[in-house]
Amino acid sequence: MQILVVSDTHGAYDVLRTIIRSHPAPELVIHCGDGEEDVAQYRREFPEDARRILMVRGNCDQNSEIPEMLIQPLPYGHKLLAVHCHRYMYGDLQEILAALGRENGADIVVYGHLHTRVESVVNGIHLFNPGSAALPRDGKKPSYGLIDIFDSGVLFSFGQVGPTLYDTHPSEYL
Repeated sequence: MQILVVSDTHGAYDVLRTIIRSHPAPELVIHCGDGEEDVAQYRREFPEDARRILMVRGNCDQNSEIPEMLIQPLPYGHKLLAVHCHRYMYGDLQEILAALGRENGADIVVYGHLHTRVESVVNGIHLFNPGSAALPRDGKKPSYGLIDIFDSGVLFSFGQVGPTLYDTHPSEYL
């Protein structure tokens, strides 16, 4: 199983659309917040694809119907928890997210808000932030993540948004 993880698109709908359309294989697309309107527009434009897209609410999303936390069972006994993480910005964030995963029976926690790529393991819990698809804060190009789940383990990787998506009209995303 493959999962596409996107976060913090902040109105860069064309970037979100291009990322998803260029990755037709993932069974799930998880948006980790701050892209409510982008996801809604994608679902309107591609209703046949809407079922595979899940989202959690970020601090810039205003729709109270979007959950702040998502728990998703996965193959081979894995379980994923998704949050935006703005509610957990105190103390040691990685320890807090690992504890949140453990409390909810999840071995994978995906999150957004930081606009930086993170892939780490804390106390046996995989923590994964795909970075921002529009406004990175880590000095790297805009990015997204892929999670591949096999019977032998889990592989985390980052994809980079190409220059034609971001650099052509950067003022649209600032």
